[in-house]
Amino acid sequence: MAVMAGLLRTLLMLVLVFSCVGDPAFAAEAQSGRFLQQVVGSSEKHEKNLQALLRGARSLPSWVRNMISNPRYVSGASRAVTVDGKPAELFGACLAGQCGQSRLRVLFSPEGDALSLRVEDAQLGEVLLGAPSQAALSQLRLPGI
Repeated sequence: MAVMAGLLRTLLMLVLVFSCVGDPAFAAEAQSGRFLQQVVGSSEKHEKNLQALLRGARSLPSWVRNMISNPRYVSGASRAVTVDGKPAELFGACLAGQCGQSRLRVLFSPEGDALSLRVEDAQLGEVLLGAPSQAALSQLRLPGI
């Protein structure tokens, strides 16, 4: 009888776990503590989506335009954030040795989609890519890298 009760509990647990797989509450969550150069270098999806976001931009600092092929930036650790009720990963980076003059923030979905990017540059001002919502913009405008 005890063995049967144990099997029944295990079966119920499996049913609960597998029934929640499609539940949005169990969707992919954003990570944190990662570095932009590491993620772009190891995830083809992140790299391609970032390239696509940058490709359509006209006025970008050269270090941003070439950040995938010739990384000359430093980055801080990413943070898991929520934007418009959805998980996202916020990365920050700046031109090495010139963080006060030129920096960026970029939001990625947990699946690696580049959602939006903001460059703050002393010469070019603010450059926004990806049509960020107000919630995304507030994350992209946070200080620091």
